[in-house]
Amino acid sequence: KARYKGLLKNDNQLAMLFTLANLFRVDQMIRQWERSQ
Repeated sequence: KARYKGLLKNDNQLAMLFTLANLFRVDQMIRQWERSQ
């Protein structure tokens, strides 16, 4: 059970990292688009 909890915690951290990476990429894309307009 403890091992399962640890896996869930790792999954949450991965999901958060993935979300942050996506937000960062979108932010950069928007900035590039604004610059090229």
